[in-house]
Amino acid sequence: MSDQLRIASALRKLDNASLEKLITLRMVNSTHLSDFFDFADALSTSKSVSAAISSLSARLFYQLEEICLNPAKKADSILTDLMLVEKIGTAFVAFDGTIAAVKQIRQDRPLQLAQDSLHALSLSLDEESVDRDASLAIFDIIQALTELIFELEQRYIREVGKRGVGLPDVKRLANHLRKPNEYAKQVFELAQQSELAAVEGGRWQLGAFTENWIAWTDRERWQHLATTWLKLLGEDAANELLAVKAGENFERQLFEIFPFADATVSNRIKKVAELAAVIGLVAEGQATSWLAALSDRTGAKASKLAVAGLPKPDERIIVQADLTLIAPSPLATDVEIRLRRFVDTEQVGMASSYRLSALSVSHGLETGLTVGEIRELLERLSGKALPQPVDYLLREAETRFARLRVKPIKSGAHSMIESADNILLAEIHNDQRLKPFALHFDEQGNLHSRFECELVYFALREANFVAVRVDEKGKVISPQKLTAKTSVSSHKKSVLEDIERMRSADTKGTSDPDDDDLLRQIQLAIKNKAKISITLKTAAGEEVQYLVEPVGVANGRLRAKDRKADIERTLPLSSVVSIEIQ
Repeated sequence: MSDQLRIASALRKLDNASLEKLITLRMVNSTHLSDFFDFADALSTSKSVSAAISSLSARLFYQLEEICLNPAKKADSILTDLMLVEKIGTAFVAFDGTIAAVKQIRQDRPLQLAQDSLHALSLSLDEESVDRDASLAIFDIIQALTELIFELEQRYIREVGKRGVGLPDVKRLANHLRKPNEYAKQVFELAQQSELAAVEGGRWQLGAFTENWIAWTDRERWQHLATTWLKLLGEDAANELLAVKAGENFERQLFEIFPFADATVSNRIKKVAELAAVIGLVAEGQATSWLAALSDRTGAKASKLAVAGLPKPDERIIVQADLTLIAPSPLATDVEIRLRRFVDTEQVGMASSYRLSALSVSHGLETGLTVGEIRELLERLSGKALPQPVDYLLREAETRFARLRVKPIKSGAHSMIESADNILLAEIHNDQRLKPFALHFDEQGNLHSRFECELVYFALREANFVAVRVDEKGKVISPQKLTAKTSVSSHKKSVLEDIERMRSADTKGTSDPDDDDLLRQIQLAIKNKAKISITLKTAAGEEVQYLVEPVGVANGRLRAKDRKADIERTLPLSSVVSIEIQ
């Protein structure tokens, strides 16, 4: 029997908590798994198995290697939790894919090679420099995640692949942060892991902790990131890795405990090690003074030490006549949040630059600000009267606000674009960037689209049309309320829903299967030369059960060998009531 069938059978026996743990440990995206066969297929790929094995400590790897040679009476629970071995009777037996992966890892990276790589690791910074560089990393990641939250609020960022993000969105964030694209990808990934963002409905949306993040202090924000890192690390690894003292080589300790951590491109321990540098737990491979403080598992003491070196915030900006705003120093959180409601980001860092535009000011007005409040804030932060072009932009934005409206309609198309400016509507209708939305005029001269209001609203803004979204009564809807409504549930809830979907599909595939489920299980049985228990309903209404070995399917009929009766049967698929692979 193949690993896929063995693993699928083992998965059915696990409770929800064990399945949830398995999804987390193996870093499986459960969103697109339809049943336990899909789940087993994802777990049994050579890439997935190798990543799981290379995340094991040396002790666990040796134990697994022994089991691959001979089934054992005892095994650490983590090996079964990772679905690398299964318990058959009283013995623990490795899956075929596990055996192959262990051999390959040993062949590609002998243990001596892993030990030799330790000698290449040397200390390059003193303790004070390590903490200083780590503080800069903490400042950068807090700014980056805050920037991403504002991006998700103001832009429609599509899902690409499985919970991925498109290159244009990555580049835009990287440009704002003045960081490489790879760093921007890590920001998206960390936002998911820390539940500041999630993918739902084919787009990136605000996560369960978004509102908390905005309200938190920097200390509370970093503490949340640290506890997220601890969960990803796992209790066993935390006990050993957190013992590294300030200034000591974190990478050396990592290699000693996990000698095969870099044997594959993606594995849990390698990702955790990379994340440690991103959130400022290590710098240049060396431990900070607050890494060991995470041993209390709360992050309370560590967060106090970690944020002590962050730059002090200020409340001063320079407003320029070219509509740009310069913040020479980091702004206080409450000030930046209010400022970001009506400005666009150009670059963020120790010194940040923003830009005022008709679109950005309109966004501020949509969220409930008035032009008077915007003017008052800018004058207070700059300490002087506003330049004439800025004052003109504010007055113009106030005059033109809500001139272009997107609203839902109950019948026909999903949304309507209305405006008193017919020339503006004609321009929108002829804009090539909006052709995919199939815009068309009605008898009253308004534009209609079959797409939802939210999608049309964001598309208009991406095309630089200053649109607002209104409800059926014409009241402006704040973008903040829109994102609050689409704020997703926690990752745990999402995973549990995926598990229930797989259980439901598995039950349906066993009893009262549809054509796809039926053919899929028969083909799996043929491929693996497995037997199936199949129940059919006769013309008289009786149910007859057979234990057969399927040979082939053609013209709606199954050919199978009945070993008990020593004959070959031809069974009509239309009469199948239930089917189960043995």
